Amino acid sequence: MSLCQNSEKYNKDIRIKQTLREFYKLDTPTTQFVTQLPKLDADGFDIEQYVKDALCSDPQSLLNLENTLIQEIHSLECEKKILVYDNYTKLLSIGDTIQKMKNNAKSIESIIAILEPTLAHIGTLSTLLG
Repeated sequence: MSLCQNSEKYNKDIRIKQTLREFYKLDTPTTQFVTQLPKLDADGFDIEQYVKDALCSDPQSLLNLENTLIQEIHSLECEKKILVYDNYTKLLSIGDTIQKMKNNAKSIESIIAILEPTLAHIGTLSTLLG
């Protein structure tokens, strides 16, 4: 593959990813949330204390927390879809590469089959001379 073809493929991949990000309404390549939320999946997370704190919060804080969680979930789901698409694209590319290698191997096999009698004759001559 030439440098120009690689560049075109790279630009196409960038356009596809950008289109997916626009479709799923992602602003940046990796959406990072700067929130005051605790790590809900951390080992030391105390669910009872978290619920008590949430129950003591005012309704506006709870609504803000809900909105933040919904945005985070949506963003993570979109990132997951993009990763699945990227991996699927890579899998298809790998399949194409394997098929090309298989086709190249077949053409090499035919060349070897043509050269085999000549190589055998050279081997016989070298044995006689050796």
